[in-house]
Amino acid sequence: MPEAIARPAWTYALWAGVGVLTGLGVVGALTVGPFALGIAIVLAIVGIALPASRSTAVLAIIPGLGVLPLVVALNNLGGPGQRCWSDATSSGCSELMSPWPFAIAGLLAVLVGGWLVWRFNRDTGV
Repeated sequence: MPEAIARPAWTYALWAGVGVLTGLGVVGALTVGPFALGIAIVLAIVGIALPASRSTAVLAIIPGLGVLPLVVALNNLGGPGQRCWSDATSSGCSELMSPWPFAIAGLLAVLVGGWLVWRFNRDTGV
């Protein structure tokens, strides 16, 4: 039975952060995207430069990419349709999209990416 290879947790967090920032950079291309992509590039360069992070931890980019669709799905809970709100000084309505396409895409990315990290993080005995 192959045993898990011990890798520092920060390597997975680094590459997952690259995934999150890359997704944010693509989705927010006209707003915060260039800044997010710039930070993602810097983190990727750091990840490539550090020997400890040059491993299968790079696969954590995939679950990182799945975080953004999950956030969009959470923001659209109760959709499709309108959600109205009011407080003491104002009121308004927001049009919500169906959260299911975003939830499915996000969950698939997180689950498949997590499985890939687990699968390729085992000692093959070679």
